[in-house]
Amino acid sequence: MRTAIGLLNRRNFCAASAVGIAAFGFNRVAGAAAAAADAPITQLAKFKLNMEKEEEGLQALKELCTAVEQNEPGVLAYVCSRSAKNPDELVFFEVYKDEDALKAHGKTAHLGKLRAAFATLFRGPLELTRLDRVGGFTR
Repeated sequence: MRTAIGLLNRRNFCAASAVGIAAFGFNRVAGAAAAAADAPITQLAKFKLNMEKEEEGLQALKELCTAVEQNEPGVLAYVCSRSAKNPDELVFFEVYKDEDALKAHGKTAHLGKLRAAFATLFRGPLELTRLDRVGGFTR
């Protein structure tokens, strides 16, 4: 038999638990809140370098990274790395301030320039993976 006090305590416990769970992202509501338009967006982009155009491709990537750093304040991290084991594998780690910053990045002239040269300098497929942040920091 439930009493009014038992229900009240259970409700308080459930409410407090829901807040604690949401803070750590263990439910779908927290995931939906994190996907808000003003939330940071983290993604990986993977593709391969055309090894016949290795130097030209690497130079294009360095120029792209410099242009993003100098012209896109909404891009919080933009790091291009090359696999030590398989030198043709490239991975970008990207963090955008919000959805608007990601959309603006896609419309820039410097990304358009790389996009136009992609078939010559790189090989697909281009694999984009959106990530949900679990924890960590940037400096």
